[in-house]
Amino acid sequence: MKAEKNKTIKSFEEGAEVSGDLLTGGREKPPFRLGLLTCGYFEYWRMYPALKEKVEKDLAAVTANVLTLNVDGLRVVQSGMVDTLDAADAAGKLFRRENVDAVLLVCGTYIPDFISLTAIDYVGDKPLVIFSVQAHEDMDLAGDYEGSLRNSGIIGSSQLTGTLRKMKRDYVTVVGSVNDARAYGKIGAYVRGAAAVKSVREANIGVIGHVFRGMYDIEISKTFFKSTFGANIIQIQSGHLIELWQGVTEQEAAVTASALTSRFKLKNVSTDDVRRASKLAVAMEKLVKKFGLDAMCFLDQHFIQRQVLTSARIGASLITEKLGVCCNCEGDLGGLMAMMLMKSASGNAPLMAEWGEYDARTDSCFMIGHGIGTPDMAASDADITLARTPEEWGFEGAGLNYEFIMKPGPVTLAHLLETPAGYRLLAGRGESIEFPKMNFDEMHAAVRFAGPVKEVLERVLDCGVSHHCIVGHGDIVAELEYAAKLLKIDKLQI
Repeated sequence: MKAEKNKTIKSFEEGAEVSGDLLTGGREKPPFRLGLLTCGYFEYWRMYPALKEKVEKDLAAVTANVLTLNVDGLRVVQSGMVDTLDAADAAGKLFRRENVDAVLLVCGTYIPDFISLTAIDYVGDKPLVIFSVQAHEDMDLAGDYEGSLRNSGIIGSSQLTGTLRKMKRDYVTVVGSVNDARAYGKIGAYVRGAAAVKSVREANIGVIGHVFRGMYDIEISKTFFKSTFGANIIQIQSGHLIELWQGVTEQEAAVTASALTSRFKLKNVSTDDVRRASKLAVAMEKLVKKFGLDAMCFLDQHFIQRQVLTSARIGASLITEKLGVCCNCEGDLGGLMAMMLMKSASGNAPLMAEWGEYDARTDSCFMIGHGIGTPDMAASDADITLARTPEEWGFEGAGLNYEFIMKPGPVTLAHLLETPAGYRLLAGRGESIEFPKMNFDEMHAAVRFAGPVKEVLERVLDCGVSHHCIVGHGDIVAELEYAAKLLKIDKLQI
């Protein structure tokens, strides 16, 4: 989209319709392109004429399984059989032309490293996953030498990885058979991790306000943040939000309020509380769309509450649910980046929480929400209440907030920490357990770990973590660890 002729171009800070410092029309979000490089070795076909058809059948099964990987927006660019140097050269040119984001190299049989390297050298800066595949889980004890050649992918994989290591080039490996669920689970995790990293590159993160005073644990350098993750931080003045808020009509606010009250039960909040919070929610949605934001971080306490006389929490929750835009508060950009990576990897919006007290009876840790979450985190809409905002920092009335407890199931806990040695990704597995929903006016969860809760908390505190902790449904630790590898940041396991 081009600026209209004779239209004066100004900064977005001046409220220009066409600004010179924001991308007009927003950022394109193309699919994640995976180059599938399926290899055999031409020398074997003349030795054993029936072998090529068998290997092609194996690689067709691999391709079918790759096409069903649970990766949002995945597009697979297929090389076809690469068994000669010419075929490898053609595959590499295809991958470069299609601008693939990662390569999955499948060693259907042994193939010399110089052939496979020819293909991947065309996109040598992209993540590489090497799949050493064999036809069956178990050896055929009645088999012959031809059968061993059919399953010789491990030889080619070991040769290639030895060469890549000498070249100081990164890769990850998977070993399995053509229909091995474990293998495709790992491949899927790697691809989702790579896709998560791509999703934050050049993402627009809107920041309203500043880090809450004294929270040095979440203070980070925006320059290093940009250097590591590639995301753009757009500092948005509160005046932009206030201007949009002032322009929200009563009818617009009423539509949002009606949708909330018809969906959820109320507790200790008035219709006026819902109306005021809904008006701000509409303004926040307009702000996200106006600036083309992929995520947003704001300071609710004092900074927003005193100006609009309500809390921004329900607005942030609705933005996350309706627009898929991760939202958090208190200036926690590290936590927000963790949320963005987790949402991309799992498809689930995570909860911004804080480490809470432990419960010895259930050997769990109570995680205290921060007012921002989506209804699918609860067991059902019937388990969600529209409640007051439990902390009042300058608004009138009761504010508005979701109250619910996270539904049971596996969860991932994560945060992105800035340390003297650079960024470190905290990640770990837990289980959201059955726990009584408390009269808490806030989102909450009880999470159990693999070890005793007090020992886990001691280890967490010894590591020097943030007081915030991002909690999301599903086990995506493998995805996050691979994302950290690609981002070249350290990992810290809970």
